Amino acid sequence: MRKGQNPAKMGLKAYQPKPLGVALLTYIPNQEGFFKNSLEVLKYQIASLHSATTDFDLLVFDNGSCLTVQEELHRLKEQGHIHFLFLSQVNVGKVGAINWILSGMPNDWICYSDGDMFFRPGWLENSLAIFDAFPTAGLVFAQPTLFDTLRGAGQAYHQLEAGGRFQLSKEIIPAESVREYALGFDVNAELEKELMETPVRVVEDKTSRVRAVVGGAHYQFLVPRAVARRIVPLPTQFALSPIEDSAFNRRVDDLGLLQLSTMEPFTFHVGNRLDEWTNREIDRLGLKNGVVSSGDQRVRSLPASTSHLKQWALSLLERICRLSSIDKLIRRVYNLLFEFYAE
Repeated sequence: MRKGQNPAKMGLKAYQPKPLGVALLTYIPNQEGFFKNSLEVLKYQIASLHSATTDFDLLVFDNGSCLTVQEELHRLKEQGHIHFLFLSQVNVGKVGAINWILSGMPNDWICYSDGDMFFRPGWLENSLAIFDAFPTAGLVFAQPTLFDTLRGAGQAYHQLEAGGRFQLSKEIIPAESVREYALGFDVNAELEKELMETPVRVVEDKTSRVRAVVGGAHYQFLVPRAVARRIVPLPTQFALSPIEDSAFNRRVDDLGLLQLSTMEPFTFHVGNRLDEWTNREIDRLGLKNGVVSSGDQRVRSLPASTSHLKQWALSLLERICRLSSIDKLIRRVYNLLFEFYAE
């Protein structure tokens, strides 16, 4: 039988979600072979996200990683780098995880990302600018779409041809952006050359002069919550399937929603290792001392509006509470008070 009252009934306020929620999907079943450096890549991804974004909720959806990785994710959550952590014992599939994420996150804007992307400053602002300029946009990607998942067969973009508000054209993406794309996805030299010479479809809003690449992928995107709820649920059978990925983009197109991407690469695909290109970006943005070490360092886990004095006080209080003797004393006092008031 219950004894006393649940303290949560004493006017405890429920957490209010930030306007932006970011969900990272991870799957690191071991730390050997292909996955040898995946945890390090994920940590730098989280560091880049905190460096490029303020005042957001970060959810990590772990899709059945090994125990060592899940323990490290717990540590990152305790330090404030991760705000919400979902741990799955089994791999429910990428699309299966997207079903959970897009149907459950309460934020007005939801950013989904594979666990091996790198975020640069401006990714959010430029993505939102595209939503403002193109009212029927459903998904916006923060990297130029050089390989449209629907292979140009989508139908929603034809709405841009009607009326005089938008202007469609074909353009070549700068070689450096193509090179970065090729490195991130391990594209061979022949295909890289083809991408450099192949123009992409570009649309411009004549009023705002905002420009975007037409087409979409599935490794990182921003979506309004109302649209996210319309996309899912999607059928899923496999852990990772190009067919199911295409079905995701097809659903968005069938809803008559545009899939657009930024002209510049505000995100890029790191892959499963840190090469010279990525390390240069890590150094340029000063991320070497981000969340990679196993110390007690915190980065931007508190709201941007929190004063430096409050941040210092909360950080000091947290360190004090980590002392086992203090922690035991506080718990003992709490339990004594509970027993006293429960009588």
